Amino acid sequence: MRRAIRSMHCSVVIPCFNGADLTRACIASLLAQEGDDVPFEILLVDNGSTDATSTLGAMSPRVQVLRQERNLGFAGGVNAGLRAARGELVLVLNNDTQAATNMLRELREALLGHPRMGAVAPVSNHVKGDALLPVSDRGREAAGRAAIRDALAQAPALQDATTLAGLCLMLRRRTVEEVGLFDERFGHGNFEDDDFCLRLRLHGLRLGIAGRAFLHHEGHATFKSMGLDLKQEIHKRRAQFRDKWRHDPAGRAHIAALDDDAPAAAAAARDAAAAWPLWPDADWHLAVAALLRGDHAEGIARLRGFLRQCPLHADARILLAQAHGLRGDVAASDRELVRALDCAPSRPQQARILRRLGERSYRDGRYDDARAQFGALAELNVEQADVHNWIGLCELGAGRVDAATEWFARAATTGLAVAATNLGVCRAKQGRMAEARACFARAVELDPNDATARANLAACDQFAAR
Repeated sequence: MRRAIRSMHCSVVIPCFNGADLTRACIASLLAQEGDDVPFEILLVDNGSTDATSTLGAMSPRVQVLRQERNLGFAGGVNAGLRAARGELVLVLNNDTQAATNMLRELREALLGHPRMGAVAPVSNHVKGDALLPVSDRGREAAGRAAIRDALAQAPALQDATTLAGLCLMLRRRTVEEVGLFDERFGHGNFEDDDFCLRLRLHGLRLGIAGRAFLHHEGHATFKSMGLDLKQEIHKRRAQFRDKWRHDPAGRAHIAALDDDAPAAAAAARDAAAAWPLWPDADWHLAVAALLRGDHAEGIARLRGFLRQCPLHADARILLAQAHGLRGDVAASDRELVRALDCAPSRPQQARILRRLGERSYRDGRYDDARAQFGALAELNVEQADVHNWIGLCELGAGRVDAATEWFARAATTGLAVAATNLGVCRAKQGRMAEARACFARAVELDPNDATARANLAACDQFAAR
């Protein structure tokens, strides 16, 4: 059941340089937002465009064009819009995007439903991290966005994150006043969002992904139109980010984590915990390093501390489940996996969780539970052959040989050797020995090192020779 959220005026800030057609489509999708309970203004920051961008104010009285004499870059354009914003809420938005009709409402409810939530972002087809929704370009048209919106109706409403892409961010205006504007040193864009999110985290604020809010993104349209080399730009901005934050312990921890250096991230995090006592990510970095060195007790304690501040962080729940499992506490591990599933909007996360739950249920002899978990995994359309083989194992474990046969047959058609072996076992149980032998022979052909298949093939030959 949805919580009642007080209506608050929102200022949508869209910096743009040329790309009038993309911007027009973006504005149109905002003007088509559902309901009358989300009043908003659209501040179009025209960064010295030479096309028809300056005329887009005619689309609606809600649209105000803020003409700039030169290209201020993404951060500079955002800041110009933030200074002019009148809303209690602000939405920073790329111009090469189109929103599903419920996006503003879902973002607003996710942000205002949690007092320490600093910023929230939607899921998108072209974005970094767990906000990625692999729907290709289906959201480019209104009908496609409507279908995606409907499909997300039962998705987790919110997930904690440690950083968000600047593609689309909703936050309170007072939060901007607390942490400061976007850093304009990052020029045309890239890493200004990492910088801003790190500052939000240092103030003890949560970051969230609203799993039911969808935004279609064309991807780097401004960079392409300006003829910029994206790889060079990212390299340059990464260097600027490192230079800005290398003297700060939290910054050093963040940089070390980007480099996959968990011990260095933990060492810096210990200093950062004293310098920035509200920063939740110190516990995260310390937990990761503790688990890597086999100190499960400290890892669990640190993860619990992190989750007290970011309770809907799916990856932390998954890591905590792994830590409990390594200590032999299967019940606690399963509880954390179920909790992770309740807040994981991304398919890769859901797939990891469902696979672990299914494998554990199968090992424990809970075949019907495992069947349900692998069935849900199959609906995500990931690694179908392997998943179908697991479903077959669950059916076979429950004594449903005919059902198992169907699933193994599906998996075997993809060339999965173990599925061919398992199909042979089912055929043998059905008394169809010639077909069983053919399955085992196919498994040996696919994987000559499959000792089980070779043994079963030999057994079939011995049976036939009697």
